[in-house]
Amino acid sequence: MPAFVSLLPNINDFTRFADGGDDSNWYIGFNNAWIVKLPSAPDGSFARAFIGAKIGRAKTKPNANKPWLRERLDGKIYIAISQTPSFSAQQSFFLVQTGDLPLEPDPQATLTGIGAASWFWAEVPLSLVSFTTPNYLIVYSPTDTFVKAANAPILAGATDDSGDSEPRAWNNHSISGVPPRNPDSALETPLSTLSPAIAIKLSPPNSSEISISEFALSRVGQKCVASFSAWGENIVEGWVERSRDGLDWERIVRPRQTQPFIFTLRNDRCPPPGEFIRGAVRDLLGTVAAGEARQVP
Repeated sequence: MPAFVSLLPNINDFTRFADGGDDSNWYIGFNNAWIVKLPSAPDGSFARAFIGAKIGRAKTKPNANKPWLRERLDGKIYIAISQTPSFSAQQSFFLVQTGDLPLEPDPQATLTGIGAASWFWAEVPLSLVSFTTPNYLIVYSPTDTFVKAANAPILAGATDDSGDSEPRAWNNHSISGVPPRNPDSALETPLSTLSPAIAIKLSPPNSSEISISEFALSRVGQKCVASFSAWGENIVEGWVERSRDGLDWERIVRPRQTQPFIFTLRNDRCPPPGEFIRGAVRDLLGTVAAGEARQVP
């Protein structure tokens, strides 16, 4: 199992804001960042490091030509790590795009992709994580339209009952699409009773095997259905990829966290004859495995 470092001992306890109910303005935005001060990483034999956040409630808008249909608001979320509350470009990493986030429900429309908030992880060099001093993490967005909770994704949180008198989390409402460069002004508004769902994941060396088999692709009307089976320890998500040449691969579906791995693709996402398609999965330690490439007949 990996080791997790967060403001709570259990990363599954971040259940506020991002799943539903009052969002309390906990949006991740162009002008709204969240910072945590995490303890130094624990001693251990680790091979890989990840930084992540639990995010949900991506927003939609009416389709311009078919207003009874809704489409996602596009945007990106970034995350950074440092040993001071200032973050350079080299310490910042792409975390997730809104196309992979669970959607916020709409009472007037049927949406595909609604669900509970999920953890998303970005791999970083192990050397960026300190094992002797605290680690500061920040999550923010460079998307300039994400300026309010009505159009931006929501970060999960939890009640802080640690009894710690020193602030361990802050909200910065003065950024403009990039993290703070000045440590003196970064820690703008302390959070005394709430903890943002931002964490470090450290994975030990992994020798486990993952196998993917029984890949199938069928066309049904204007859509196609892809499916495959996966075997291995602690598989946490699977998806389908396409390639024009069998070398450069593009994911074409939102990852699914549980089996069966069966995916329905819109006509514009179905690979045409001659292209390649395959299934892929990731385990809890961050290892990715891909199945055999199949050429579309």
